[in-house]
Amino acid sequence: MTSFCSVRSRLLFVVGFGVVVATLAQAVVAYRVALTEVDTISDFHMIEMARAVGRSMPQTMTQIVPMPAGDRLPVSEDNCFTLRIQRKEGVPSVSVAPQHVQRVFSIRKDGSKSLRVLEVDAPDVHIEVSHDLAVRAQTAGALAFRTILPVIATAPLLLLCVAWGVRHALRPLRKARREIGERAADDLRPLTTEGVPDEAQPFVREINSLFARINTEFEARRNFVADVAHELRSPLAALKLQVECLARAQTPETRSLAHERVVAGISRATRLVEQLLVLAREDAAPPGYSVTTLPQVARLALSDAFTLAHARQIDLGADLQENLPEAVFTVCGDVEALRTLLRNVLDNAVKYTPAGGVVNMTLQREPEAIILRIEDSGPGIPAEERERLFERFQRGSSGQDAGGSGLGLAIVRTIANRQGIEMTLDTSATLGGLAVVLRFRPATPPGSAGGPVETSRSEA
Repeated sequence: MTSFCSVRSRLLFVVGFGVVVATLAQAVVAYRVALTEVDTISDFHMIEMARAVGRSMPQTMTQIVPMPAGDRLPVSEDNCFTLRIQRKEGVPSVSVAPQHVQRVFSIRKDGSKSLRVLEVDAPDVHIEVSHDLAVRAQTAGALAFRTILPVIATAPLLLLCVAWGVRHALRPLRKARREIGERAADDLRPLTTEGVPDEAQPFVREINSLFARINTEFEARRNFVADVAHELRSPLAALKLQVECLARAQTPETRSLAHERVVAGISRATRLVEQLLVLAREDAAPPGYSVTTLPQVARLALSDAFTLAHARQIDLGADLQENLPEAVFTVCGDVEALRTLLRNVLDNAVKYTPAGGVVNMTLQREPEAIILRIEDSGPGIPAEERERLFERFQRGSSGQDAGGSGLGLAIVRTIANRQGIEMTLDTSATLGGLAVVLRFRPATPPGSAGGPVETSRSEA
């Protein structure tokens, strides 16, 4: 049995209800029209009967004569007119002009009947012609029923056609349902939209969009598990050996060296796990957007990189165009993602720059873009290796001694792609090392720099 919650049942109910309402409305209109026509024809017959009787009455008499309704109305035993004729005593029969005859229609009760009565008062005779109103109503009802009978007869056929049409139109959805039911849990291919009705196209497209998001989430998790299994094996094994060395250490100097190595190994493993988590989050999470100013995010990233730069005696400087309003550098993006991007670029620059080197961040406003440049005095990256370093766990040949997991630039590229930032690697013209150039789309035109700008703030 089909549930009333189905589209077909609801549509059949709506169509059936509409047919019933339309049929009833048509019946009422047809009955009113038919009753008007029956009244008109019946009144005409009553007038004609009174005229004929008045012209041909041969003698003085009083009588009641039933007469048939005529050829223009349905005739039955009850569908007849009643004629009452009364000649006036002592009045000679004369010819009377039609304008001297008085005709009056009225409604009269005769027991349980309501009669339509025509009274014709001539100088020599009084004629009454009556007709039962119930007979008129019955005749009008019969005519109205004949009018709506074709609608009543074709209504089931109409419902059958609608049911077939709905079933045929929903066939692609039933096919999609079967296809989804037969799929494996990891089969997230998009559903075909061929033959799907226009009304159901958005529904199928949203399902395909959901499949794409789920597939992205699954892919990010698979990548995360693969990366963790690949990269944590060696650090954990090395950490285990360092702990064993610490346990076997006999002298304070040996114990102190082993302790330092254990702490360094834990720090590297912690940093690796943090980077893996950041990369997994950026791969899976939908990008968020808010209005912020780039100098504000740059200061947060500089504060994050300051500790490492100080430990390596790196001169970490920045030119954030303090002489210009910060609103000139307004951008749209996820504040935490932008902070992570800049922090990773600065960490790489500090890490691969020799001790006592220089790392500079400069900000520049162009008519169509905001340019942020991070340069260092390190060894740089050969042009043929730059694109490869954006892959996961890839490290440059000139920086093998700096340590690291090779995830920094992969994280930067992932965030840049999701936030719509153009990123290129170049050689620094002033410091001689690597220059990372980030090109942001401004959120406001340069001419609106003086206006108020809503910013999204994060705690350092």
